[in-house]
Amino acid sequence: MQNNLKNYYDWLKNRFRSIFLVTSISFVLGCIFIIFSSPEYSVTIAINEKSDQQEGLNSNSIVSLALGQSGQNASKFYYEFSEALFSMEVTENYEEKNNAIMEFFGDYYNKKTNQYDPIWNFSTRANYLKFLLLGVNYNPIPNKYLLNNFIRGSLSVQYDEYAELLYVTAYTGSPNQIQKMIKELIVETDNFFKKSERNQIDERIDFLTAELNSIDSIAQRDALSEILQNQLLKKSLINTKELYKILIVRDIEISEYPVTPNILFILFLFISMGLFLSIGFYSYQFLVQKIEWD
Repeated sequence: MQNNLKNYYDWLKNRFRSIFLVTSISFVLGCIFIIFSSPEYSVTIAINEKSDQQEGLNSNSIVSLALGQSGQNASKFYYEFSEALFSMEVTENYEEKNNAIMEFFGDYYNKKTNQYDPIWNFSTRANYLKFLLLGVNYNPIPNKYLLNNFIRGSLSVQYDEYAELLYVTAYTGSPNQIQKMIKELIVETDNFFKKSERNQIDERIDFLTAELNSIDSIAQRDALSEILQNQLLKKSLINTKELYKILIVRDIEISEYPVTPNILFILFLFISMGLFLSIGFYSYQFLVQKIEWD
């Protein structure tokens, strides 16, 4: 066993130059990869859900209980916000108001045909082959679905359970353009919440008004009046242009310098890959040529 280890050590030692050469080539390849990589900046905004107190609403336990409202739950809002942000409805409204398809895919617009040309790359060609086998016609032209995929691929939403904050983050080579997109998407996401809650509030107001007209007890009328007042105030806030559901805790920040690519990590990865591949190759040769298998 000791002889085998010594022979293995000598085997690798005699091939030090080859191992060094392969590792050096890997280092050079890593440098080339970095040179051709596009630098990307970090774009981040911190948000949370607006509470009734922040809106100036009466949110005492009686009102909350009567309306079936639970306490504020940031993790629940994380899922609600993510579903809304990446929904087709928000994407369609964002496109309609901002002509986003032209903004992000304008290079594919053909003025002669007044249409968008297909986007062909490795991913779309792979999808083309996949759908071809399924007998589905696939044409990757810029549209609302491609815009939705672009948004999903560009943005990520993380939930910090300790700070109870949501972070919308993007890594991009066009930070100003993505910053604008994030701001506009947050507005459309808040409008999505407004639309959903407006319908619920209208139903509550109709119900409370009918109940108020049918009750003679002064104590019950006072309680219902307080709840009705709360809902009417909510309705007035929904009809403003201000954000209703989303609270911006920290506005958008763009990193001063690119955060990717991580030069040290990439170089370490390429050097390690070259080193271990070369050692692995010569180790295989040693096992085949020098070890006698019974």
